[in-house]
Formats: sequence, structure tokens, C-alpha cells
Amino acid sequence: MTSALREDAKRRPELFDWAGPVSSACLAALLAERGWSLPKDLVSFWEETGGGEIFESETMLAPCGEIALGDNLFTFNEELRQRGLPEGYVVFHTGMTMSAVRLADGCYFELDIDDFQERAGFASLEDWYLRLIRAEYAERYGLPPQAVSSH
Repeated sequence: MTSALREDAKRRPELFDWAGPVSSACLAALLAERGWSLPKDLVSFWEETGGGEIFESETMLAPCGEIALGDNLFTFNEELRQRGLPEGYVVFHTGMTMSAVRLADGCYFELDIDDFQERAGFASLEDWYLRLIRAEYAERYGLPPQAVSSH
């Protein structure tokens, strides 16, 4: 998990509802099954948290999430592919916007919900959290200011 995300979850645990850790062997097998090579920081995040809900409306898709709840990483991405999501992306977050990793280079992007076009890019999961998610919610929930890089 990113350091800022970890600090925020400790500071305001009621705003973070994690699915529960996923074993690295299980996660590696699930990702390999689909041929997905994802950034280490995202894989570590899932190993530690399993995904889950953050703030009031953001879903960090869960590799072992319940299909019926719509938060399963693999099912959610399959459904998006049927709607036009290009093969080269793996969506890991949905809520006020949608976020994905581009498989070709491991870069993080905010995607347009309607046409899946790249909107904003981020250097890492930490950068994504600080500049996109935390930027939206920090003031609302009284989280202290955090330095943000200008990637």
C-alpha cells in the first residue's frame, strides 16, 4: 500500500473498508492466468488489503471480490471489455472516475468512463492516490495537507 494511503487509513479507519489480504502466490496465479503483468506497488496493495471501499464512493477492485457485488477485478474488466475497454488496460478503481494500468508500460491513468480515453497519467499508485483520489476527498474528511509531486 502507498505510504499516504496507509497513513490516511490509520488516521481515519472508518473511511477504508478493506476486503482482506490476498496471498502473493494466489494473486500471482490469478494474474498469470490472464497474462497480466502489473506494477509491484499495485500488486503489493492487493496483497496487503485485497482491495475494498475507500471514502464514500470509491471502489478499489478486488482480485477475490464478490462477483455479485460488482467489485471483482477480473469480472469487472471482462464486462468493460465487452463495452469497448482496450485489451491493453486493466481497470483497478471505479467511483467518481475510473482508473487503470496500461499493461505495455505499467503507467497509471484516469480513464474516461464513457469512451475509455486516457485523461490524466500518474507515475505510481502513490502519485495516483495523492493527485486524484486524495485531492478530491482530503479536505472533506479533514485529512492534513500532503505534498504532491508534479508528474
